[in-house]
Amino acid sequence: MKIVIVGAGLIGCSFALAARRNPATEILALEVDAARARRALELGIIERLADQVPEDAEAVLLAVPSDRVASWACQLAEHPGLTFDAASVKLPVLQAVRRRLGRLPPRFVPSHPVAGSERSGPDAARADLFDGHAAVLTPEPETDVAALAAVRALWQSVGARVGVMSAAQHDRALAATSHLPHLLSFAYVGQMEVEFLPWAGGGFRDFTRIAAANPEMWARIFRMNKGPLLAALAEFRASLEALEDAVRREDERQALAIMEAACAKRRALDHG
Repeated sequence: MKIVIVGAGLIGCSFALAARRNPATEILALEVDAARARRALELGIIERLADQVPEDAEAVLLAVPSDRVASWACQLAEHPGLTFDAASVKLPVLQAVRRRLGRLPPRFVPSHPVAGSERSGPDAARADLFDGHAAVLTPEPETDVAALAAVRALWQSVGARVGVMSAAQHDRALAATSHLPHLLSFAYVGQMEVEFLPWAGGGFRDFTRIAAANPEMWARIFRMNKGPLLAALAEFRASLEALEDAVRREDERQALAIMEAACAKRRALDHG
């Protein structure tokens, strides 16, 4: 199978590494950053570079920043192969494609692997990045059934467990579980006194790891998913204020109830 990766970053290169575990798979890449493209070649992640998507490509993964996916989906609207993406925001992408084309290409399957790292680029890529992690598909009425099944199989082939939901539901869920934690981590580290950092322990490092992620990428995501993100932030603010009030009033029973409920949710996650 000939697969083209548009964007030789963490997600694109990790997908390439995982897909190449099947020796019958050929991986090409399009990458505008020349240094990143050379590095992906040097590491053996991709077999060769291309300056355009060849007509005989059977699948094209759009592993570019979320705000660039719609443009690529439109460019490839008539391509005979599958096109799928990895954007962490779905509804604004689909709306942008509809505005430009008046429809969604039937062989474009919106998707999002819920896996990543605070690191970026080919050097951060891992063949096991998607193992056991969710990959969400958000098909629309126009989505071709065979294309949907093929993209499901592609994500499963790189180790992901695949789920399906609407684009709006996806954006609300990711705002709460991914976008909000990144926003909070950036805000928390941003206000931290520098002289305190040498005394930071494991808890600080665990909580703030994602503040080392690419700020430019996350600023774009925050902008694109603004509505669901602000709604999630409002819910968080209410929860924070409830715990703050319990601490202020020295209401240990109320503080304990809030923390025990949170602890139970987190432990349930570890137990599947």
